[in-house]
Amino acid sequence: MGVASTFSPTFTGVLAEAKRFASHCGADLEIMHAGAFDIEKEKRFLGALGQRAEIRWVEGETAASAIIAAVENFAYDLLIAGTPHREMDDKPFAGDVAPELLRNAPCDLLLVPRPLEDPPPPQHIVFAFEPEQEEDRELLRRVVEVLRPQRVTIAVTERPFAPAIAASRGEQPGDVEAWLEDLAGSLAGHDVEVEGRVVTSITGYTLYDTMEGLEADLLVVKAEPDGSLPKHMDWLYQVIPTRLLLVRGG
Repeated sequence: MGVASTFSPTFTGVLAEAKRFASHCGADLEIMHAGAFDIEKEKRFLGALGQRAEIRWVEGETAASAIIAAVENFAYDLLIAGTPHREMDDKPFAGDVAPELLRNAPCDLLLVPRPLEDPPPPQHIVFAFEPEQEEDRELLRRVVEVLRPQRVTIAVTERPFAPAIAASRGEQPGDVEAWLEDLAGSLAGHDVEVEGRVVTSITGYTLYDTMEGLEADLLVVKAEPDGSLPKHMDWLYQVIPTRLLLVRGG
């Protein structure tokens, strides 16, 4: 597991968030920095992390390309990075590096828009799914078992014209509510409060509004088979409402 860190005003928070997540996952943590080796920087990184860790000094044409090359070289399962936040803005914009990581990082990706110096464990996780994807059940179970949240919301995005399109093809429209209820029921053996929501949306921004109302501290999104964001979630290239876990792995 690797964390990409710079000396931004929030770098200590990013390292604290990464340390907390690695502890939850029972994984070793390595630090990546896009730049040449510097012993003073090394001392600051390790001092902020509060433990020994491997530091990878990586260089490339851009910070994003250097980080992505390092992820490929060291075969990380998860990359953790912060995203910039301007205090004058209401929304935590993705900045320059995060969209490139969303598009091209070859592993699971955790982005943290507002890192905390002493982050609590995830309390409320939102899973953003499309209807009737059976592999979502395993992802849901795996994340809940590892992170042990108190509350889970499963938000299933449905296009408003989906039933009409299915009927025009002579197909029976799927029962999204029944599928969602069944998916939520798969967590019956876990000590977690589960809620299901059907979000009707064309662009996906309705889900962003839903996220703000839920006050969740982690959003989990499953990438498309080619590694890209689902089309209704492409607004994440511009704005990230809370911690975002993009799952690319199996």
